Amino acid sequence: MLTALKTRFFTWLFRPKIESGAVTLTQRRIFILPTRQGLALALVLGLMLLGDINYNLSLGYVLTFLLTMMAVMSMLHAFRNLAHLEIRAGRADAVFSGDTAEFMLHFHNRSKLPRYQLWLRRGNGRSVCFDVPARQDAVVSFPLLATRRGWLPLGMLTLYTEFPLGLFHAWSYLHFDTRC
Repeated sequence: MLTALKTRFFTWLFRPKIESGAVTLTQRRIFILPTRQGLALALVLGLMLLGDINYNLSLGYVLTFLLTMMAVMSMLHAFRNLAHLEIRAGRADAVFSGDTAEFMLHFHNRSKLPRYQLWLRRGNGRSVCFDVPARQDAVVSFPLLATRRGWLPLGMLTLYTEFPLGLFHAWSYLHFDTRC
C-alpha cells in the first residue's frame, strides 16, 4: 500500500513524460535540495547567528551574513548551471546482446556562460560527467549494457550538478523515446 502511494506521488510530482523532441530545462523542470555539506553549513550558520545575537558581535554578524550570501549564491549558480540547457536525443547504433550500446545525447548551450560538472545518471548507478562550453554544442555518449535481445530503451535519466561548491544538488529528469 505504501509503495503504491509512493509511486503515485512520484508520478504526480515529477510527471515522467516520454519526450520525443528537444527538451529545454526551465524553472519548472529543475529541482534543488541541499546536500549534506549544505545542511551542515546551515547548522553552523544558525549556531554562529545564535552566538552573534547572544554576545552582540557586530563583526560576527558580518561574517555570518557573508557566508549565508555565499551559500545563496551557490544555490543560484547551481540552478543557472542547468537552466535553459537544450537537450535532444540522438541515435544509437544496433548492438548484439551482451555488448554496450552507446546512446548519443546532444546538449546545446545558448548562454554565454559555460556549464561545468554536469552528470547524467541512470537508475542503475551508471553515470557520465561532462562540460558544455559557452554557445556551443556537446555530444555525450551514454553507455548502456544490452543484457537481452530485442529493443533496448534508454529509460529515465537524471541530469544533475552540484557545481560550484557542492552545497546544493540541482537535478532534472529526462525520459526520451529512444531505443536501439
